Amino acid sequence: MDIEGTKTGVGLVGGSLNLGLATYRKSVSETKRAAILKAARDIFLRDGYSRAAMAEIAREADVSTATLYKHFDSKETLFASVVQDAYRETDSSMFVDIEGKSARTVLRNVAALYAQQQFDGQMNDLLRVVIAEVPSAPDLARDVYRNSVLKRYSQLQAMVDELVARGDLRPHDTSASIRHLAGMVKEFVVWPGLFALGFKRPDDMDAKIDACIDAYMKIYGARPPASGASREDAIGT
Repeated sequence: MDIEGTKTGVGLVGGSLNLGLATYRKSVSETKRAAILKAARDIFLRDGYSRAAMAEIAREADVSTATLYKHFDSKETLFASVVQDAYRETDSSMFVDIEGKSARTVLRNVAALYAQQQFDGQMNDLLRVVIAEVPSAPDLARDVYRNSVLKRYSQLQAMVDELVARGDLRPHDTSASIRHLAGMVKEFVVWPGLFALGFKRPDDMDAKIDACIDAYMKIYGARPPASGASREDAIGT
């Protein structure tokens, strides 16, 4: 009898079982985390941050309070994760490979997805909750701003830097220009949405986004090279 071979076979089976169990446990953990985030979003939007109770969130997610705290050690951490999760839902589509796409197409895609998120992703509602907590929980508001808003600005700036590097936009202060673009779009979708309850996505949102991109490209777009001039002359390098 090949005892060594038998031991090896048993070891392989045992290893496969352990791997399968680990995969299963990870899947269960991720499912519970997703359920907690969904329940938390619903309750934070309904009750606000201060009145939301961790025990109620656990019940809504159908998990124990111990499981809830295993994933999120505080209500502040949970709320910040809810906001970050909402950002990630759109960021995966917003910041994609831009090779072969014009600057206008890239920036319009970003602006359109941002506008969509403010309404379909309930971001305006979540921002209202954050703003309401600034006086009583300034650290929470600061963390949300740093880990969500500023993180997105960093991603957008990296994208615009790439557009500059390949000559589609002229060299400029991209940290400032991305805020110019964001400010134009926010004027149509964020500020009205924050202060006017029941505000809906404007029917002419596409036209408004096009106007924002037109203005941005007029300021920062690479100039067509004059007759006899090189591409480098056109973008100012």
